[in-house]
Amino acid sequence: MNRIRYQTALLLTALLWLPAASGCAQPASVKALEQTDVRSGEERTAEPASVEIVSRNFSHSDYVDSIAFLLPAGWSCEAYEKVNAGEDMDPWEWGFEICMEEQEEPTLFLYAARQTGQDARFEPDGESARTVRTGAGLTGRRYTRQVLQKDAQTRQEYYVVFDRIDNSSAVYQIYASLTPEEYEKYQTALDSLAAGVSITAAKKE
Repeated sequence: MNRIRYQTALLLTALLWLPAASGCAQPASVKALEQTDVRSGEERTAEPASVEIVSRNFSHSDYVDSIAFLLPAGWSCEAYEKVNAGEDMDPWEWGFEICMEEQEEPTLFLYAARQTGQDARFEPDGESARTVRTGAGLTGRRYTRQVLQKDAQTRQEYYVVFDRIDNSSAVYQIYASLTPEEYEKYQTALDSLAAGVSITAAKKE
């Protein structure tokens, strides 16, 4: 897994979101953004923060796919693969577990799963979606919903389901389960991470 220190300008240029009904949003500038302070009305320049480019190739029986994304400073991640022992040993799920800032356990997942009956389990039926386009040209749908768990805790769930990737038989998704307070804090970072995802797949010879 390659990790290269980079500047947030790449993250900003990758940020291309498409509202479902109103077409493409304007891409952010390569320069630091000029922002207006809501309280004072004064313009201020946002300071760029460091990010890392994280990428890894995952090999399968019939193709190799590459998943890359921009990891915000202070976050950490680990790649993983789930393999069914005793079969052809080809992974049925693979990707990254991501910890936000000082979290010890991952609450955010960027992963792929074989396209079978259960692989779309993180795509909620009946939920309104927002169309997503990444800087690498991927498209997909973003969902958010609030759920009440059995222990009476409220969780905010965040999903991105990417459209089909050429030469791949997998479904690629982002999933996060956060408290409402965490979601309010990290919503912009989640959207930025999703907008910086790049996925390619190539058939083996």
